[in-house]
Parts: sequence; structure tokens; C-alpha cells
Amino acid sequence: MFETVKKKNLYEIIASQVMQKIADGEFKPGQQLPGERELALQLGVNRGSLREALRVLELMRVLEKRVGEGVFVRDPARETSLEAIVFRFLVEDGLDREMMESAFEAIVIIESNLARLAARRAGPEGRAALEELAARMDGSMEEAGAFTDLDQEFHLLVGRLGSSSVLFSMASTMWIIMKRYAAALHLAPQRRENCAAGHRRITAAILAGDEAGAGREMEIHLKGALKAIFHSQHTEKE
Repeated sequence: MFETVKKKNLYEIIASQVMQKIADGEFKPGQQLPGERELALQLGVNRGSLREALRVLELMRVLEKRVGEGVFVRDPARETSLEAIVFRFLVEDGLDREMMESAFEAIVIIESNLARLAARRAGPEGRAALEELAARMDGSMEEAGAFTDLDQEFHLLVGRLGSSSVLFSMASTMWIIMKRYAAALHLAPQRRENCAAGHRRITAAILAGDEAGAGREMEIHLKGALKAIFHSQHTEKE
């Protein structure tokens, strides 16, 4: 797998530690977590950051908060929800090939349809914002980290322009997974150029109101990224 991208926010580190304790069996499915004060002491963190981490884990369906009772561990191993896939990704520091292919299959379906919807529904302001963002990517080729941030911003903007709240929610959650692999791919300048070129084609189709073209270009773009990821992993093992 790719080298781990180090987390910068304290709440992310805390969330990762809690998930690791669940994965190691210290906190079992259905078990109530220690109280906030005790858990903060165990983890050596402040209670404000702990609360933020617990909120994130609750949104991811890793934890369940019961009013008047406390916070309990859910059982993600029994779920096939999107949140469960993200949980596995974070705890295992990546996905195996089978799960990655399944995740990307979902991403391709979701984002290609959002691109079609964007071509149909985006208004003048949204189209202008998309065009401007694609141009910014062309001017950010030198710095891989900044380029990856713009890559995520581009895909999420296409999702918002599709004006489908459920599909957008799924796409934005999947970017927890996508960004890790995108960051690894973007270390290579040629792949940054390929990505920007794909975005230009997607943008052109959306601006033209070409629904079929926008969906097709997004599908080609994402499948190309998946192929590049597997190629990179194969090369690393040699």
C-alpha cells in the first residue's frame, strides 16, 4: 500500500486511536465507552478535541450516542454501509484490491451520474466557478499537495452542481478514501497533468450541457485513476 499520509488535526488522531482500540478488541461491539473525562485521560487529550472526534465517529456510524446512557460501539463488521467501508479504510490504513475495486465501482457510478446532472442543472455561476477551478489546477502543477486539494475541490464542486443531496453526500464521504490515493498518484508530475486534462474535458462537457459526454468523461477519468493506482502498487512490489 502507499505510505501513510500523516494526519494534521488532533481530532483525526484521536478518532484513529479510538478506531484502533475497536479493531484490537479493547472496545467491543455493543460496549459502552468510558465516560468523557476518563476516556480523555486514557488517550492523553483534551476533552474538546475528544468531543470533536466522537462526533466524527458517530457520523461515520462507528459509534452510537444514546441519550441518557452514553456512547456505544457499533459493529461495522456486520455492515456493508459506506461508513463501514470508510471505517475499514482508516483502521487498516488502506483497502485490499477487492474492496478497492468495489469502492471505485461505486465512485464511478456516483460521480459519473453527478457529472451528468451537473451538465443539466448547473447555472451560470456554477459553470463559471467550475471553469475557473479547472484553470487554477492548470496553474498548480508544481506543488502536489495543493494540486490534490484542488482535485478534491473540483470533484466536490461537480457534485454540488449536480444538485442531488443524497448522491453528493455519498460522493463527499467517498473522498475520505479517494484523497489518500489521489495524493499518492499526484506525486508524479505526469499524473498531475493527466488529471488536469481529464478535468478540462469534464468541464467542457458540463459547460456545453452535454450530459452523456460529462458522464462519459468522468467515468474515463476515474477508471484511469484506478488503473494508475494498481499499476503503482504493482511497481512498488517489484
